[in-house]
Amino acid sequence: MHDTMFRKSTTSEPAPAGPSRPGPFRLTLPAALAKAYAMSPVSAMSAMSAVSLSPTRTPWALIAALYAAGLIAAGQFAKVSLTLGPLALDYPGWPVAFAVSGVAVVGIVFGVYAGGITASIGPRKAILLALVISALAGAGQAVLPPFPVLMALRVVEGAGHLVLVVAIPTLMAALAAPRDRGLVMGLWATFFGVGFALAALLVGEGAAPVYGVHAALAAAMGAVLWKMLPRGVAGERRPLPRLADHLTIYTTPRLIAPALGHGIYAFAFLALVTYLPVALEAAWLAPVLPVVGIAGSLLAGALARWIAPGALVAGGFLAMAVIFAGALALPALAAPLSVVAMLVSGVVAGGGFAAVPALNGADADRALANGALAQLGNIGTFAGTPVLAALGVGASLPMAIAVGVFGAIATALAYRAAAQMNVR
Repeated sequence: MHDTMFRKSTTSEPAPAGPSRPGPFRLTLPAALAKAYAMSPVSAMSAMSAVSLSPTRTPWALIAALYAAGLIAAGQFAKVSLTLGPLALDYPGWPVAFAVSGVAVVGIVFGVYAGGITASIGPRKAILLALVISALAGAGQAVLPPFPVLMALRVVEGAGHLVLVVAIPTLMAALAAPRDRGLVMGLWATFFGVGFALAALLVGEGAAPVYGVHAALAAAMGAVLWKMLPRGVAGERRPLPRLADHLTIYTTPRLIAPALGHGIYAFAFLALVTYLPVALEAAWLAPVLPVVGIAGSLLAGALARWIAPGALVAGGFLAMAVIFAGALALPALAAPLSVVAMLVSGVVAGGGFAAVPALNGADADRALANGALAQLGNIGTFAGTPVLAALGVGASLPMAIAVGVFGAIATALAYRAAAQMNVR
């Protein structure tokens, strides 16, 4: 067995050329935070294949500005999740909960396409256009139009959201110095959770003012990045993605391995954060579990300097299985052990984001990998909670163990195949 999966890469050379051508209720803060963190689709795209960035120093001011734009993207979920109560009063009789998922639907359907589409216009245009779309759609929502119009605007906003979460992280990876790249990706892995937490502190009683403020922030962030983003980084023009490109991506190990791990992680995370406090009769877990997940992602960013991301992901899943098994065997310690396990789950998430640039040196390939990550992350999030609800709350720990074992095996095989592909 090749051990490259478990060695920290010391080179930033591009991976072998290959598939780069394709080209009435209100959510509580813990539930909303968990939903957002699990959805971190997480996905990315810079599409700068005509430009080779080899920075020796990380431009932290620009990284911070891009991260702030990511918080705007997180706010596209948070602003509705945290105002469902007022929204239900504004739209009596309408299924306002669907306004949350309107944005996510775009990621489920078009996640893989986002990388190729962004590649055809370049990262600067993609990010700025996405912020303009977000600002205009948000401003339209702030006037509280008829509900069907609101839903249409949410779908439009979803396109802007998807491009942001596809374009920003790979641009961050390309800008980061090699030794800082894992840390930067670990930071990015926290953007959904942090964005939700900040939104929860700022949200008022009415929906319309919240939507208006968010739209204004998107516009302001667009102006900031218009000044800061490097010009002339348009990349090679690429054809729009085709349906056949899905097959290419999903059969190429170095493109699909990070997405596979993130999909499995997302399947478990929201479901467990939702039901573990009930299953273990420990209500204090509800606000704690999402926060430790964020901490785990930051930890992954630091660990990725010395440990290969694939090892963090596969090893993290295995550790989750062992810790949750201990929680099942030792009921008196189940709650604190669950906290530790969910901390490790954050390492899995952060490791997956760091794996994209580690496995794929070409920015266009990173885009395709992160498009798949977005798609499987959204699918996992939507599937996990209904599955656990169908199994029953009492199945929370057994399901967590099963997910950990399956995730460890599946990702170990996937990252092994990716490592073998990259050494050939």
